Amino acid sequence: MVTIRKIIITLLLSIFIAELSAVLFLNVSYSHHLPKAPDEKTGRIYRVNANRFIVYGTKQEFQRLNIAEKYLPFAAICGLIAGILNFKYKDFHSPKWGKQ
Repeated sequence: MVTIRKIIITLLLSIFIAELSAVLFLNVSYSHHLPKAPDEKTGRIYRVNANRFIVYGTKQEFQRLNIAEKYLPFAAICGLIAGILNFKYKDFHSPKWGKQ
């Protein structure tokens, strides 16, 4: 049965997964596709630390990554709250491993 508590847990977990996916995608994408040296022709002059690599991107790329990383702690708190709620109320059960 779907309850409001299940909906809240699902929404909180969805926020966490979406934000984590966005940060990971941007870091990996930027580290592989942005130049390692400034390129004034394309406007990629902003230094970005993406996936432990120093690359250079446009102002919009730099801001996009900063915003995604800025909201990561908020998303982690959402994931933590979802986990605590599920642990307390046991709305989503894990399968019984090893039992037949």
